Amino acid sequence: MALALGKLRPGDTLPSIRQVEEELGVGRMLVRKAYQRLQDAGLLSIIHGRGAVVTGQGRANGRVTNAAEAIIQKLVPELRREGLDPVTFARILHQRLLEEDARTPRLLCVDSSEVLARDLGGQVAQAFGVHVRTVGLPRLGKIRKTVTANTRVLVDYYYLADVRRILVGRTRAIYPVSLDYEPVFIDRLRSLPLGSAVLLLFYETSLKETGTQLAIEALLDRIKERGLRVDVKSLKAVGPLEKLVRSRYEAIVVSNRLWDEHADILERYPQRFLRLASRVNQQSLDALRERLGFVL
Repeated sequence: MALALGKLRPGDTLPSIRQVEEELGVGRMLVRKAYQRLQDAGLLSIIHGRGAVVTGQGRANGRVTNAAEAIIQKLVPELRREGLDPVTFARILHQRLLEEDARTPRLLCVDSSEVLARDLGGQVAQAFGVHVRTVGLPRLGKIRKTVTANTRVLVDYYYLADVRRILVGRTRAIYPVSLDYEPVFIDRLRSLPLGSAVLLLFYETSLKETGTQLAIEALLDRIKERGLRVDVKSLKAVGPLEKLVRSRYEAIVVSNRLWDEHADILERYPQRFLRLASRVNQQSLDALRERLGFVL
């Protein structure tokens, strides 16, 4: 959970396998397997004598800069021999690369819904200065064939396992991104009177997903000091959305998948319905930028 929310910093040491085994009451092999998966994802490194250490996501900027500098040293003299102004050439090259990037973006952002995927993609595009494709998890399988070995996939940490399963054999360049809840959204919930009744509303299929359960757990942890009485239900269990407007709940937090399909109703009642809003954790974004080799 702390890794997903970006609370752990590079260099932090996780509890030993024995500690986790004793505190959680789970088998050693299960803990070892979990740590190994985190290491495979590039999120930690198991170091003899130190244990499981959170990584810095592979700082790549220095390597990329040095490689680019070596190419520049060879290219500039050649341009001058051809009578081309290097600055003019750089402008032309920059424009051509932007056009190519727009035609075939190499970055694909995936989240649980189309709304969240677009939000994630927008933040990544702004941070990295590149074009980004986006897709919600339910539709990822339908566009699977458009993902190539050159595609770099950025996915909400909670859905990393799902994306790996769907894209197996297509690309191994899949990177988890830590998200946090939007401060405005959290402040809205915290502003409710103590003990208020709140409903978290999802599709029934979503409630069966591990990622959804982890997201709910993280949200409850953020608002626990308010003593809110929180119910978690499926749309199927509560019936028509219009009836909820007159319910006992002070606020109804709606999942993004559900919001995608029922925005015409939900947006009529902004004082009652809230979208489950999140954003990229800045520390996670910085680490990912370095790992992918983007020099800003």
